[in-house]
Amino acid sequence: MLLVVGAWTLAILMLAARSASPAAAAARTTITVYFGAGNATKLEWQKRMIEKFQQQNPDIKVELITDAGSTYYEKLLTLWATNNPPDVWDEGGAVRTYVNNGWLLDLAPFVARDKAELNIEDFMPAAWRAYQDGKHIWGIPFMSAGSFVFYNAGLVEKAGLPDPPISWDDKSWTWDRMVEYAKKMTVRDAQGGLKQAGVSAVHWSIMDIAYSWMFGGDWFDEEAYRTGRPARSLINTPENVRAYQSAVDLVWKLKVAPNPEGAISPSQFFYNGQAGLMLGAGPWGLLGREEKRKFDWGMAPVPRGAGPQGDPATIVYTDPWMISSRTKNPEAAWRFVKFMTSKETMLSFTDMIFLPPARKSALVGYIVKLAQLSGHMTAQQVLLALEGAQRYGRESVDHLIDGWPDFDRAMIPLFAEMWGNRKSVPQTLADIEEAWNLIIRKQQGKR
Repeated sequence: MLLVVGAWTLAILMLAARSASPAAAAARTTITVYFGAGNATKLEWQKRMIEKFQQQNPDIKVELITDAGSTYYEKLLTLWATNNPPDVWDEGGAVRTYVNNGWLLDLAPFVARDKAELNIEDFMPAAWRAYQDGKHIWGIPFMSAGSFVFYNAGLVEKAGLPDPPISWDDKSWTWDRMVEYAKKMTVRDAQGGLKQAGVSAVHWSIMDIAYSWMFGGDWFDEEAYRTGRPARSLINTPENVRAYQSAVDLVWKLKVAPNPEGAISPSQFFYNGQAGLMLGAGPWGLLGREEKRKFDWGMAPVPRGAGPQGDPATIVYTDPWMISSRTKNPEAAWRFVKFMTSKETMLSFTDMIFLPPARKSALVGYIVKLAQLSGHMTAQQVLLALEGAQRYGRESVDHLIDGWPDFDRAMIPLFAEMWGNRKSVPQTLADIEEAWNLIIRKQQGKR
């Protein structure tokens, strides 16, 4: 009798297990993650991270979506237009546009709940504040790179000059002092052409705001950066006229910088070892390049264009992980974001792509490697340079202004005329301001 009852019990348990298996499988939460396919190495790394996350979180399945066959932003627009937005996505991009479109989930409640686990103090300061507007948190930073003045250590030494300062608090590093460096490192050929530039004045789109900040100017007011919605343009001001006139004069008046429309770009001048300084470059200048250049180089703060009283200001480019406001599984999506912005994940990314992580605790190996590639700076000096850029850093304008592509399209051809010396600085800024105010009025009319 006991054997019969035991057999029946075993059979019932087996049937229950079989009938429960499909239900258990169906209960597994699925989230979609959108990621760029442009960098094959980066994409393979993301796939490995997803596998690792699923191993640690067996109750969550991650489906990867890429932008193959399209641009990153266009594919994201398509996903939203077809009512198939991803649960989670990364990159910087038009974050404020996402916010004002209602696409992003406010992460502030999750951050408040999991504050200890997140270890907020471990994030770099400019990176952590990049996507917050006082009450809301729209993204958790993953990668964050400041901007610098890069210098060719050999050319600086050859000109009999001391290294530019490392500390961002050094008030002696002004625009005028930088110009003196450039003059002493400029070499001309027999025909008067620029054989060696004292400085490469890099300019392109969003990077041009750096010149404005150096001289105490700006393109919009603080409220515009907080809300993403400018009330008016501030680009046509005396501070900005002085800033861009000083920048253009490096090329056309002082003749210490290469023509930005020449056969060799200003950045390539520096990469080739033909320029002493590189001004206005983003982190893709030398920071983050894995190859060792033929010359030793260093990083210095941006100069104080308004004189020794003003604080320096530099562009910081921060990429966050964001969660869709339409996600049906916010807790699962949040667990994935926490995983992707953890120290361990940042370390693996930094080892592969070699861009600066947003966490201080993930910086050590990166700093050591960057010092080795520099050939000139110690790890401690690299750390000081990175820390100062974060402390005085301001997030890139394209991440913060709603509808930035419209502003960008209006600005680029006008700035090209100015840098090419075909239009005066005051007229250029007046034209940009007129175009931008028109865009602002159109935006206001749509709200």
